[in-house]
Amino acid sequence: MSDKVLLLPGDGIGPIVTAAAEKVLSMATDSVEIVHGMIGKSAFEETGQYLPHETMDLLDECKIILSGPVFTPESGVDPLKTLKVQLDLYARARYFRTLAPDLGVDGLEMVLWGSNNNVSSEITEVTELDGVTISKYIKSTSYSRMMSLALSDVEIRKLERVTCLTRPDFFPISSGMFADTFQTMFPADVYETRILNVKDWASHLLKTPSLDQCIICVDMYSHVVSGMLGGLTGYDHLCPTCYIGDEYRLYQPRHKATIEGLED
Repeated sequence: MSDKVLLLPGDGIGPIVTAAAEKVLSMATDSVEIVHGMIGKSAFEETGQYLPHETMDLLDECKIILSGPVFTPESGVDPLKTLKVQLDLYARARYFRTLAPDLGVDGLEMVLWGSNNNVSSEITEVTELDGVTISKYIKSTSYSRMMSLALSDVEIRKLERVTCLTRPDFFPISSGMFADTFQTMFPADVYETRILNVKDWASHLLKTPSLDQCIICVDMYSHVVSGMLGGLTGYDHLCPTCYIGDEYRLYQPRHKATIEGLED
């Protein structure tokens, strides 16, 4: 029986990227059935909706989604973010591997796990008389849910070295909760674990880039860590970001719908 994958081309260069992905899948396996849907501005032009009901109906049979980037509508509501919230895609995984020795550090391969801010926490900015107030609410279960998926991935891939990155000098309470959850989920007598401040990890990364196999990072710094790992492996846009929940997985390119120098 074939697995069904929902393909959402999106906008801008999205259709080109997803068409290439579909071609690769068709050549790599015959056990995947591609189901086509719509999202973004291209969907709005045809259906009057950025996230059509027809696309949502396809999710009853498709648990894996490949989506291109989308243009954010004038309302400011990103249809991809809406989809991630509705599907409860609370974790985010990014895989890094040097594809050729001349692109980056030879032999480097690791995975970066973090929480999806759109689901697991709420960040608000409020303009005050003399500045801006930034507040963040974190659900008590957000870390354990994400790390349980990371643990399953570590077990399946038989990884041994797992590193936890926090920022206790800036956020002592949430960093402490993150580290406590990590120690519970990844016991030191089973895995080679480290708990580091993000800045300390970054300072040693260039000297020992292959020390980590799996990194679990507090979400406010995962994008910075991702950029550093992308530089070490020679790319940041070739490998998609995977948003994961209990039932669904959504793979999305890291670039926007338009990239300077690559416009039509």
